[in-house]
Amino acid sequence: FELNFITKTQKSHMILARKFLILVLVTFIFASCAPGYKKENGKWAYVTYDEGAGKRINFLTVDDQSFEILKDNEYAKDNSKVFFEEVQILTANSKTFKIIGKGYSKDGYQVFMDYDIVIGANPKTFELLDFPYSRDDKKIFCGTLPMNVENIELFKVIKSGSRKISSMTDFFIKEYPEYSFIDTSKYKSIIYGDEGQAETLNEKFVGFKKVK
Repeated sequence: FELNFITKTQKSHMILARKFLILVLVTFIFASCAPGYKKENGKWAYVTYDEGAGKRINFLTVDDQSFEILKDNEYAKDNSKVFFEEVQILTANSKTFKIIGKGYSKDGYQVFMDYDIVIGANPKTFELLDFPYSRDDKKIFCGTLPMNVENIELFKVIKSGSRKISSMTDFFIKEYPEYSFIDTSKYKSIIYGDEGQAETLNEKFVGFKKVK
């Protein structure tokens, strides 16, 4: 009779091939369920997935010829509009729009965090610090909020934080009337972080708040 057997090397190769096939399959499944811009029924949409509702399709009104997906599948634009995920960044200039990173972007006139404007930020001098802080040549920002910092050159981040809090500007001003200078017709909502800590020589901050 003929003796059939598999050597240890052959068995090892078979196990590796099986693991590789499983890895490819898992990667394909995750990729196919990842949120992002996709064409659905011939129209561009931002598609998300969740356990409760399953697949969610958010159709976009765009110029199909000029539409392009930008970095990390979070941003897209056409010849006149810019999108962060499924939301249009209403005042963004498509022709000068650039991604900064870590949720920030800009055009030739403004800086954005997600789809909100960083209030009063200069796009030419804007730079990221440890989240939730950033700065330009005149101001320090916590999320999209300008902060009251006496000497921005001495501003130092002590602790970063990842949590983002979003609020309608009207509601935020009721709680923090010192921000009543914000034009609520232009800045409908704001984003800030409350976990960060920072200081200058004679000031201390938790989030955007100055503390004793």
